[in-house]
Amino acid sequence: MTTRSITQNQKSAALSTSRWVQIGLQAAVAAIVLVLLTQKIILTLWPDLAAFKPLESFPRSALFTLIPALASTAVFAWLVKTQEEPVKKFILISAVVLLVSFIPDYILPVPNKTIAASSAAAFLHLIAGVVTVTLITAGYARFARSAGRN
Repeated sequence: MTTRSITQNQKSAALSTSRWVQIGLQAAVAAIVLVLLTQKIILTLWPDLAAFKPLESFPRSALFTLIPALASTAVFAWLVKTQEEPVKKFILISAVVLLVSFIPDYILPVPNKTIAASSAAAFLHLIAGVVTVTLITAGYARFARSAGRN
């Protein structure tokens, strides 16, 4: 029942660009914090994994979390505006993109690549994806409900 009422509100709720930016930035900041914290824990437990380029730089990890979070927000905003069942479609698209994002960590010829290092990088993708998608959809639902009350 709750899903149905949120979906109905989502169809009628038109959010402003500033609301979408707010949703995207909140999702990005939370995802960056959790990715960097997870990366720090991984590198503390397995310091040798830092030799794998995708894991060696915290600023790079932050940037590669920020850009997809903002792009995801734009995609979701477009889906809300143009598609039926935007949440379901967004989750499906996000799952496919997440799975595709694992591939480079395992197949690109990067020095010091190991299964453990590639898996750690893939785990960071998973953290970023789950946090980003959850916060974007939750942020939209929250604003859609409040717009529905007005």
